Amino acid sequence: MFSIIKNGFTLVELIVTAAVLAIIAAIALPAFQHYMAEQEVKATVSKLILANRSAKNSAALHHANVVICPSAGLAQCEPAKWSSGFIVFTDTNKNRQVDAGESILQTEALGLQYGTLDWKGGLSLPSLTFQALAGLPIGSNGSFYYCSFTDVPNQKIIMSKMGHMRIENPSSC
Repeated sequence: MFSIIKNGFTLVELIVTAAVLAIIAAIALPAFQHYMAEQEVKATVSKLILANRSAKNSAALHHANVVICPSAGLAQCEPAKWSSGFIVFTDTNKNRQVDAGESILQTEALGLQYGTLDWKGGLSLPSLTFQALAGLPIGSNGSFYYCSFTDVPNQKIIMSKMGHMRIENPSSC
């Protein structure tokens, strides 16, 4: 007689495999989201520190005011849009806005998903200015606040009057 060889899986085997995969996904997903939230905090803090150093150096090097301001479209300053991104530009007429003839030195799209970013400065302005004479953020000392939506610690990036930055972990924002 002829024997029939069947290559494949039974319905029970497929259901068991799908159940095991669902259990593994249910365990892995929260850990993955926590990891992504941690990476977002680290990347955001790093981008802010590098942008501040770059702006400070550019102001001293080019003898021109350099402004860092929030921007969703990465072309003009837009107050309260730090979570979307920011721009760094030379501000020759000292109005804290990008005008014709002023060059944008850096753009950073953030698009934060696991927290928000905000700036609270000494003069209650939504931007930071590094002065042309020495590259110091005169009148722009303050703090960036990264407030997490998850269990990742909040971050406070404090900028001194000399333009130096340090990081703290406040319990609340």
